[in-house]
Amino acid sequence: MIIGIDITMLVYAGSGVANYTFNLVKNLLQIDKENEYRLFYSSLRRPKNFYYLEELERLGGRIYNYRFPPTLLQLWWGRFHIVPVEWFIGKVDVFFSSDFLRPPLFEGTKGVTTVHDLTWKLFPQYHEQRIIDAHEKKLEKTIKYRDTIIVDSESTKNDLLKLYPQINENKIHVVYPGIGENFKPRKINNQSPITKYLGKIPDYILYVGAIEPRKNLDRSIEVFSELIKDEKFKDYQFLIVGRAGWKNEKIFQMVKDLNLENKVQFVGYVEDEDLPYFYSAAKLTVYLSSYEGFGLPPLESLSCGTPALAGNNSSMKETLPQEFLVDVKDKKKILEKMKSLLENGIKFDSSAAQRRFGWHSSAEQLRKIFQRLPKRK
Repeated sequence: MIIGIDITMLVYAGSGVANYTFNLVKNLLQIDKENEYRLFYSSLRRPKNFYYLEELERLGGRIYNYRFPPTLLQLWWGRFHIVPVEWFIGKVDVFFSSDFLRPPLFEGTKGVTTVHDLTWKLFPQYHEQRIIDAHEKKLEKTIKYRDTIIVDSESTKNDLLKLYPQINENKIHVVYPGIGENFKPRKINNQSPITKYLGKIPDYILYVGAIEPRKNLDRSIEVFSELIKDEKFKDYQFLIVGRAGWKNEKIFQMVKDLNLENKVQFVGYVEDEDLPYFYSAAKLTVYLSSYEGFGLPPLESLSCGTPALAGNNSSMKETLPQEFLVDVKDKKKILEKMKSLLENGIKFDSSAAQRRFGWHSSAEQLRKIFQRLPKRK
């Protein structure tokens, strides 16, 4: 088979969707030497240390590298649904779209689309209108052309069927994302990579992810401000690792209003190879999101030997042990659970998440889905 994949989301290096796209495609190329993979990439810019295309090409992927701006692709594929992607990569049997856009395909080409979550539908107040419109139009095309749909969890599958009952359930396949093999406990010392971001390594609580409303960072910061009133935790800091998302002005203002400028550090983007050290050195990872299609950071933290505190909702109820979950609306319970985890910890097997969620397994499941699709005549 000839399989086309849109890897344009790699331009957002460090984001969950970029990590998903890169790891899934990398592992497909590693395990599948029978099929040909044509990878469509388009961007006007290159992030710093952008090694993704070279790595995928080294593994056997054929890169079709264009410099169309995202606004043009949005116009072509999102708004007007014109200009088939196969004009740029040639005829394929299957085309896999991993995020915002579902491009036009030649007749007979089978479409496969990932729906990571439905936050834009369930919590529209947390999103910009252009994001809502992009997802809505993509899903309209996905349903119209009867694409095979990949979801990250049973939770997202259930949401999809509830909100779009016209979709045939047999078209939806749950393929869990994986945890990178590099996420394992790391030895922390004065030469650890963390020092190039922080200098001296403090005792800290960690958040990893985008700075956006549904992540409830405001609640995490409020609870942290109460935590450090306790003598045992007065020297703790709160590190926020990740790029600024949208509608985040409230977070920065809150830090000022609570006089936490010296306690809350916005670290920004951290290189992939350095992130396991941040998890390993943390006392606790907090991830009080209202909703997740999967939610990798808590699992990555557990894989690195650090307990995590996450919301008892959506996919996190499905993927995380109950002892690490809490009602994100109850600040008193969050504080109690936070103190308990910091003081007592919980014995857990740091390799358990790796065994359950592996990119190799994810890629193998996706390869089998591709193989079962009817061939283009």
